[in-house]
Amino acid sequence: MRFLFPIVVLIAFTAILVAFTVAWVGFSFRQFETIEPMGELACESVVGVYGAADIEPIPDTSSVYISSLDRRRDAERGAILRFDTDNPLDSSSWRDRTGGQPLVFQPMGIDLFTSSLPDGRTLRRLFVVNFIGPEILLYDIDAQGDLVLREVFTDPRLISPNDIVATGPRSFYVTNDTPSGRRSIRGKVDFLLGLKVGQILHYDGNSWSDVASGLAFPNGITLSDDGEKLYLAEMRGRRLLSYDRNPDTDQLRLSDAVRLGTFPDNVSIDARGNVLVGAVPQPLSLSAYTEGLQETTASQILRVHEDGEVETIFQGPGDRLSASTTAVTLRNKLLIGSRSADRFLMCKAG
Repeated sequence: MRFLFPIVVLIAFTAILVAFTVAWVGFSFRQFETIEPMGELACESVVGVYGAADIEPIPDTSSVYISSLDRRRDAERGAILRFDTDNPLDSSSWRDRTGGQPLVFQPMGIDLFTSSLPDGRTLRRLFVVNFIGPEILLYDIDAQGDLVLREVFTDPRLISPNDIVATGPRSFYVTNDTPSGRRSIRGKVDFLLGLKVGQILHYDGNSWSDVASGLAFPNGITLSDDGEKLYLAEMRGRRLLSYDRNPDTDQLRLSDAVRLGTFPDNVSIDARGNVLVGAVPQPLSLSAYTEGLQETTASQILRVHEDGEVETIFQGPGDRLSASTTAVTLRNKLLIGSRSADRFLMCKAG
């Protein structure tokens, strides 16, 4: 019997350790919570646009660019759509605008750069994170709204790019959520433990630099209208970070951190200068949903006011939309995208 005692102790210790780990993970990632419906947005579903993970409004139009990839069916290639919110049934709203370039394409974050040229014309270019590269793609936009691949940017540090914001016609900030790659075992450990190994990289048109580091899975990123504030969704830190930005040097200085109590994904600026946050209430359920192991998963959209007040404007267990990632305003509409669903929502902005 005394020979069995160590084995019994080991089994008991292992069982306790497993139970503790399950409980810690469950509580840390809100798996035991019931996500109740909140918000009274009047929305309609646009079915047939798969994995609209990022949405970028086009100024002075009723259209948006959409980063699309059918992740639930493990699609080999994604697309960039130019979707007319006033004429959603127009066939032009449903076709890929990239012309098939590049051949291997898994789009993530996108950002539209717009500037006025000396001859009065408007220059518009679209920056796209191609996760599978990993690389940043720069597209020219022709008169019909189609995308012509102009340039590809890479760097040895750019292992797991997530979101991007333009600072010029060939310059940008990009979040690198984990230097190990989010699909690697080490990358998954980085996320589960909330290790602060992520960074913001900047490309100034000539060279790359690390402008912010020590971040727990940095995700969505955007700039204020005047370019002097940069907002970052620190997903694993469950915070919205604000940086003061020097437009002349592109250097950043952390100025504020707002705790959200949820896992933020993409961020955008609304018409009043507030920050809209597409959030993932239960990230482990999101993974299970994307893998086809769950039929739905929760969604949440927050509005962070200038004084730091956090307001929930949309929330649900997944009955209206699963796996929300982004929210943007366009005229009188609020568009809510999803990482993995077969639809996105068009809502009355209110």
